[in-house]
Amino acid sequence: MPDLFRSRAFKSGLAYAGLFTVSAVILFAVVYWQTAGYMQNQLHGVIDHETQTLVGAYHEGGLAGLKNAIGDRLESGNNDNHYLLAVHNRRLAGDLAARAAVVGWSRAYRSVQPGDTMADRPDDGRIPLVLRGTTLPDGAVLVVARDAQQLAALRARLVDAVLWGLVVVLLLGAAGGALMGRAALRRVERINRVAGRIIDGDLSQRVPDSGRGDEFDHLARHLNRMLDQIERLMESMRQVSSDIAHDLRTPLGRLRQGLDTAREQAQSPGDYRQAVDRAIAQTDQILETFSALLRIAQIESGSRRARFARVELSALVETLAETYAVVAEESAHVFSADIQPGVAVRGDRELVTQALANLIENALTHTPPGTRIEMTLRTRDGAAVLSVADNGPGIPADARTKVTQRFYRLEASRTRPGNGLGLSMVAAVADLHEAKLTLDDNAPGLIVSLRLPIAG
Repeated sequence: MPDLFRSRAFKSGLAYAGLFTVSAVILFAVVYWQTAGYMQNQLHGVIDHETQTLVGAYHEGGLAGLKNAIGDRLESGNNDNHYLLAVHNRRLAGDLAARAAVVGWSRAYRSVQPGDTMADRPDDGRIPLVLRGTTLPDGAVLVVARDAQQLAALRARLVDAVLWGLVVVLLLGAAGGALMGRAALRRVERINRVAGRIIDGDLSQRVPDSGRGDEFDHLARHLNRMLDQIERLMESMRQVSSDIAHDLRTPLGRLRQGLDTAREQAQSPGDYRQAVDRAIAQTDQILETFSALLRIAQIESGSRRARFARVELSALVETLAETYAVVAEESAHVFSADIQPGVAVRGDRELVTQALANLIENALTHTPPGTRIEMTLRTRDGAAVLSVADNGPGIPADARTKVTQRFYRLEASRTRPGNGLGLSMVAAVADLHEAKLTLDDNAPGLIVSLRLPIAG
């Protein structure tokens, strides 16, 4: 419980409760003043009307006529209205004391009378009055009064309502703060449990999403995306370590065997020179493999996104097409390009160039002479689609998901040059650019497509 009361959610709940309380006080005050003011105006209106009526009776019949009119009203039994006609502080008519002869608006009290109902009887035995005194032409003072018990009772009820409202709002605010705090702490605790399992080594754990779409769900989604990326990178590191152990062991073994053979069998400086040349060539191949691995790791880290800029893809593809048309002609391949002008994407120009070059070189390397290779660039559904298609032997369907893995090669004997990292780099560049890389059957042959978002 102490953690609950110290939680920001609980304090926020109390803050909202305080704000709501202030708002409720202002609302109650406005209702109080508006309601009380309206009833007071109504009361003053009744007194004004009665005063004007009696002044009219005075103008018609003088003091005698006014006294008769007051007497008739008192005999009618209306206990809400009270009157006084006084001259020189001496009462001539009415049921009010002579001291009430005050000109203008005033307030006074009267004692409870036998004719008053129980609803009109206050606890202190006094009923408030609102009075208006008017001076007549002959110097007499006419006072008309009316009971204000209902107005006083309404004000008392409104004050009670305000006080009880404040108590209820504060209690609801405290309860709401406690509920918010408990809910927030439960969700934070779930995140803590997931984090603890991840620290213990279970990278498959994810923060649960309640589906409410609130701030905690947004946080959970961002954390899960981060955990997905971390898991991919960790898996990639494990895969790289395993691949290096398996795929570089053979060339390193060959290098050592060649050097050992040269040490035991070389008979002349020429033999040693040939052995050294072979060792340098094998070392260069190993260094090239490590360089490609480091480049892929750099791409997968996402640091190159800071270098993203507008890339005129059509111009880039045209340049590559001109370059590789010569290479294809030398290797007896038939190369063609169909490029839509004016296509641009946002990305790293160097990496995009490397990825496209890898696709073309793969087609040239792994297809026999005479194979047709066609490169196309088109826009489709808001994306730039670049395809490299050939009518060569293609790739079996069950191997298309594997060729983008590091060091994976269809040729088990590995007599052809290469390190099995070309398509791995293309896949890494595609992920960096949030592009989609697909390998499909070209019937016959293979078609590799790279779908890049068009620059805005």
